[in-house]
Amino acid sequence: MKYDRRSTLIDIREYKSGDEKGILNLFNEIYTASREEEYWRWQFMENPWGESVIVVAEEDSKIIGQCTLIPTKIIINDKEILAGHSVDTMISKEYRGKGIYEKVAKKSYELAALKGIEIRVGFPTNEALRGLLGDDISAALVGDIPLLLKPYKLDNFLSSIIKLKPLAKALALPSTLFIKFIYKERTMKINKSYIFKEVKEFNEDFDILWDKIKTSSQIMTKRDSEFLNWRIKNHPKNHYKTFGAYLEDELMGYMVVKIEERSLRGKSNVKLGSIVDMIGIDESILTGLYLEAKKYFKVEKIDFVVSWASESMKYRQFLVKLGFFKSRSSIAFVVKDLTQKKELENYIINEKNWYVMPIESDIY
Repeated sequence: MKYDRRSTLIDIREYKSGDEKGILNLFNEIYTASREEEYWRWQFMENPWGESVIVVAEEDSKIIGQCTLIPTKIIINDKEILAGHSVDTMISKEYRGKGIYEKVAKKSYELAALKGIEIRVGFPTNEALRGLLGDDISAALVGDIPLLLKPYKLDNFLSSIIKLKPLAKALALPSTLFIKFIYKERTMKINKSYIFKEVKEFNEDFDILWDKIKTSSQIMTKRDSEFLNWRIKNHPKNHYKTFGAYLEDELMGYMVVKIEERSLRGKSNVKLGSIVDMIGIDESILTGLYLEAKKYFKVEKIDFVVSWASESMKYRQFLVKLGFFKSRSSIAFVVKDLTQKKELENYIINEKNWYVMPIESDIY
């Protein structure tokens, strides 16, 4: 597809080998980042569920835009379908507002349909969200997923907002105790027969567990060993820790967590723990898994723990019982039906049908 821009032509086309260099140059320019080819290949070429859809906009042999869909297997009412996870959609700053974004997006949807991808899912920025919900793309906002927060200590946070360091330090302990009093962590029973241990690799135990829980929600990303090894174990950049719960050598649940440092207002860093994914036969198992993760967080001296929980997520109240509360931050969750089946569209735009965790997002 050719697009006329003044005296030059912009080519909207499918990815071809070698484009990754131009794509990475564009990404690093837009996001002031230093993403390397190893990460790109892991994300787009090593995905266990098939070849990614990558559409680029090119002018004078330079990549100036991109839209992608990474194949993702999801279960909808016990039926496995292929979805496309949209990440790294970008247009060079000088080319924005010229309709190029809409063209690469539409081209990606055409190619996705040919590959059997039935729906598009994504977690766009506020800027990208406006374009997705417009008439040209017509995606649907499922909802804004709240970020739930649990403070462990407030020293570093208060240092970022209070200039007098001694005062910030003096207020840290009473402030932490006050918040913990308001958002109490309830005591919940754990089956003493469970054995909790760290998991280094995802084996067939996770396939068996997936078969047991795959219908526990109406719509879920397939969490088998192949996906988990690619997404968690083989991630080229992030380091995760996974805890498994076992009963007589049978896997009953797991929790994936991550720790990272974040800058606050350019003044101080906080250690942020994230619950990236959690699956369990029941809440008792998840309670034990969280307590194992909590020990790890305490040793690493993290400041806050966060996780996602939509308004109707089945584990939302479980997290509230653990002392998590709703923060001001949220994550937009957007879908688009590529099949034009009204029944499917009505089902996937209903937030109550989804089980969504940070593992679904490329930023975790």
